[in-house]
Amino acid sequence: MNELHSQLEGILRQTSAWNKLRVEITALEENFSRQQFFYLFAICPRWLKSDANSVNISAMLDSAMFDPFGVMTHWRATQVARLYLLIKLYDYSNAVEYHHVIDELFKTADVNEQILLVQSLQFIPQAELFVERAREAARSNIESVFSAVAHNTPYAKTYFNNDGWDQLILKAAFLAVPIWNIVGLKERNNFRLVTMLKDYVLERQAASRSVPWDLFCCPGWLAQGEEDLQFIAGQFQRGTLKIQQAICLALQENAHEPAVYLAQQLKTQLLNPLDSWQAIAELED
Repeated sequence: MNELHSQLEGILRQTSAWNKLRVEITALEENFSRQQFFYLFAICPRWLKSDANSVNISAMLDSAMFDPFGVMTHWRATQVARLYLLIKLYDYSNAVEYHHVIDELFKTADVNEQILLVQSLQFIPQAELFVERAREAARSNIESVFSAVAHNTPYAKTYFNNDGWDQLILKAAFLAVPIWNIVGLKERNNFRLVTMLKDYVLERQAASRSVPWDLFCCPGWLAQGEEDLQFIAGQFQRGTLKIQQAICLALQENAHEPAVYLAQQLKTQLLNPLDSWQAIAELED
């Protein structure tokens, strides 16, 4: 964590607001005040406004080590400063204070602050303390807030229990946001989730509504018995090209021989079978 802290500080040193930030942070270290911390967190956008486009975060951050999913490469100086403050908070407050202050930030956050706080969970100490806050984001109907916990972060994979995980994937289907690239999707896939997704598919189809193409990776990966394979084959026949491609690839990645055999059969009906989820995602709907 100290190395990430140092890299963030290096980025902030390039901003016009660094001297003001440094003075306020030093004061907090010497005499911590919740009110002053909240003020400093809130004032960051104003102080760093002139640096919005002048700091090249990608060039100054060791992304491979600290940000493998590239979240911070899309940030501006304001977000970097706020993450820096959250990490510093852990250093100059006790565990109870640390938890309470961040919890209060979640309670009062606007949408942009919610996104930043949720995205920051993968970087801050004792991130497990904030699982319920992350699950609130996973229940959000605001796509950008939901995506902050669903995409480009291992947080849900690491800390959500089975119920929380399954609800996250079902919510992604409901919001029609990408499912295929949720971190941990294959590792956390399970039969209970597959049953929920199958029920969701049948409900949507009964109402003549569309179904997300990448939903089918989950049942495809775990299809084993004859009933599972019949369901998958039936969905292939009625599905769009993207659904057909997804079903074939999921079955191909299944560990069971009957599923792989079905994949080979179904692929003969495709003009150009694709072998990556990214390639399927790039197909036109």
